[in-house]
Amino acid sequence: MNWYGLKAIYLHEMDRMRRTLFQSLVSPFISTSLYFVVFGSAIGSRITEIEGISYGSFIVPGMIMLTVLTQSISNASFGIFFFLNLRILSMNY
Repeated sequence: MNWYGLKAIYLHEMDRMRRTLFQSLVSPFISTSLYFVVFGSAIGSRITEIEGISYGSFIVPGMIMLTVLTQSISNASFGIFFFLNLRILSMNY
């Protein structure tokens, strides 16, 4: 295994995470909060209980998993696709 290459990728990704800390932490919090407001007020007022569980308690785990999965895919692929698309765009001009 190429330990130098692995260390270089790790350090690069940690540096990128520090530079995009707002995008990695605050943005998902805001979007999840908006989902809770929309689904809670629009749909939650019409649905009282689901099998004895309140709608708010029912939807919270799903919203958290939606955020975790979306951000994990986004953060893992951002470093690859951003630079690939940047290179392709710079070739066209």
